[in-house]
Amino acid sequence: MRSCQNAEVSSRLLSQLPVGLLVAFTVIVSACGSPVGSAPTTSSASIASASASLVPGAHSPNRSDLATFTTIEKQVEAIRGLHPKTPVNPVLLDSAGLRDMLTTMNADQTDHQALAAQGRLLIDIGLLPPGSSLEQLELDLDSGQVIGFYDTVSKGLYVLSDSGGVGAVEKATFAHEYTHALQDQNFGLDKLAIDTADQGDRDLARTSLAEGDATLSMMQWMTKNLSTLDMLRIAGDASTAAQTEQFDKAPAILRQTLMFPYEQGLTFVEDAYNKGGWPAVDGLYGSPPDSTSQILHPELYASGVAPVPTTVPAVPASMGSGWKLTMQDTLGELQLRTWLEGESPNDAATKAAASDTAEWSGDRVGLYEGPAGAWAVVIHTEWRSVAGSDSFNAGATAVLTRTPHPTRICGDAAASEVTLVIASDQTAIPELAPCT
Repeated sequence: MRSCQNAEVSSRLLSQLPVGLLVAFTVIVSACGSPVGSAPTTSSASIASASASLVPGAHSPNRSDLATFTTIEKQVEAIRGLHPKTPVNPVLLDSAGLRDMLTTMNADQTDHQALAAQGRLLIDIGLLPPGSSLEQLELDLDSGQVIGFYDTVSKGLYVLSDSGGVGAVEKATFAHEYTHALQDQNFGLDKLAIDTADQGDRDLARTSLAEGDATLSMMQWMTKNLSTLDMLRIAGDASTAAQTEQFDKAPAILRQTLMFPYEQGLTFVEDAYNKGGWPAVDGLYGSPPDSTSQILHPELYASGVAPVPTTVPAVPASMGSGWKLTMQDTLGELQLRTWLEGESPNDAATKAAASDTAEWSGDRVGLYEGPAGAWAVVIHTEWRSVAGSDSFNAGATAVLTRTPHPTRICGDAAASEVTLVIASDQTAIPELAPCT
């Protein structure tokens, strides 16, 4: 069931959509992996009313809008080839209600300590401004960009509608979110395990599978069911300019990781779809991707090229008391590429960073924290070739020369490895990177 024509249409359509329509799935990252209760079996109207009563600014769709959503459900099911096991019940939220919902979900479903440590690491390596809060930055960005979401914990489906009605944007958003509900009921989105504190790159890759799937489904629904006038209304939505302005002001690392599942996830899913239709996409859930490298280079996924497990050193006894390895994670090809690009890269810098990270094979980053606010970050990377490690070494060396902290970079050409250290002061560096 090949359809290169549909893939071309959806890719072209993607570039025309407002940012908000592409980030409707963001909060599933914090929802997946949590305990999931049994789905309710009462009527759609009663569930929607119960959900709407939880948040000011939320309400159930009226009879006419419910009929519209029911029609869209059938259309999406026909496109996606999946069928629901239990009813899915949309709730409409205004902007204040949506922010309240996201705030509540963030409070209930986020490991705040782990997120704070991740924020400190990103500040230390220059990807976030000093003194900023990663949790607050993400919440602010999500609240301004998200126009709908499906919560895997409550099984609630929420669509932003400040007008209280259902127009072209709300219809497209619902088609997107309903696809997530079908994914969850047929494959179990919790099985993707996309909220693991120390597997950020894998989490982003697996989010990209579900997001690329829902985006392709939405695109196909839009081309079949929206008129040219509807598409113009979406492109000219009054909220688009404000969303774009807010998005452009966010740090590059947040912009890149926010959009990656929609843009690159779509390309990854289209690759499978063009080879075997929706059954091929379904098959991805049985063996989901493990790295953003596999998303960026679908041929690696198809060939079974998995990330190489890597480690960072334990705290050496020679560093003295008070030091601890606060957190570990995997940055992956995408975040390393963003680090090399810098905050406002030109085309040449973007192209160079992509080339310097294209041979990524694995990495591990560790945040070490010690007495009196001392800290160090170790990033150990592995590459599929000597040329790949040399290329990254050169790019990383250039970045480190602009870092206002002591640094060291070590290359092992024979093993295609590069290790770098950034620290608050010089004393920690020899202990964690004993190269010359």
